[in-house]
Amino acid sequence: MTEVLLLTHKGCPVCPIAKSFWEKLQQSCDFDYRHIEVYTPEGLQLIRQYNIRSVPTTLIDKKVEFVGVPDYDKALAKLNCVNSKQ
Repeated sequence: MTEVLLLTHKGCPVCPIAKSFWEKLQQSCDFDYRHIEVYTPEGLQLIRQYNIRSVPTTLIDKKVEFVGVPDYDKALAKLNCVNSKQ
């Protein structure tokens, strides 16, 4: 199953929009979703590992795919959303 990981910062004004985007998309598409705050041990490790310089950043299957709020159609394409929930 596709894994979506969203990195955010609590002071970011755009991050709640990206978080809401992925949570709503998960209602119609089948994928694993996790949200991680960047200033946690796991978040800091991911920042270093993927050289992340801006949030919100979305990783799909351990690859940086989006910075900012994704375009809906591009997100669906990246997810190969053929297992849509009915």
